[in-house]
Amino acid sequence: MPEILVSNTDIACPALSAKQQASVGVCPISHTTNDNVREVYSETLEDESLRQALKLIAPIRDDFRLADYATSFNWPEISAEFQAQKSNHQALPSRTGPLSWYAVVFRSKRRTDCNNVDLFEADRLAYQEAFTTTNGSLLVYWYTDLDDDNNCLATCVWTSRDIARSVNLLPRHREAAQLSAGSYVHYNIDRCRITWLPEEERLEVTPWTIA
Repeated sequence: MPEILVSNTDIACPALSAKQQASVGVCPISHTTNDNVREVYSETLEDESLRQALKLIAPIRDDFRLADYATSFNWPEISAEFQAQKSNHQALPSRTGPLSWYAVVFRSKRRTDCNNVDLFEADRLAYQEAFTTTNGSLLVYWYTDLDDDNNCLATCVWTSRDIARSVNLLPRHREAAQLSAGSYVHYNIDRCRITWLPEEERLEVTPWTIA
């Protein structure tokens, strides 16, 4: 199994050894927006329950760096934990409307000559900035090491697509984007919707489409 390096936003990024820093992935959010006013986020029962449930995220297939997001991770286990966590956060207000969240999936093939340590540090600072500036709208940032072909996957889950888009104008995100520009042989970004289906008591992962 690959070495999994997890960063949940309530503990920021863990302290890593030099070896780990040289192998971590990067998850830049490459949306653009003309609006630099970030939506105010307030914690809800469902968001906090999902934040805690996503601490269990783990791949269930060896080719998860390249495979479909919906079939690559332990969503049934995360779904069960989300349901269980809701009883722990009853003091928080509930979300209104459909329960869905915004996920960004960044797949890349890293250049062999890129500076992985600098890339990790820039990315760490960018995600710390995003979490702080949005008051916790970033629920999780998860990444793994490189495989034998230098493929990497990183993913982040947000309470809102609009909030996720807004962080691109932040200084640390701009710096990370500039540093990462020449670091990949190629990369691909997918956007997904994570929806809670109450009748089935499970999370459904689908491609993000705008109604």
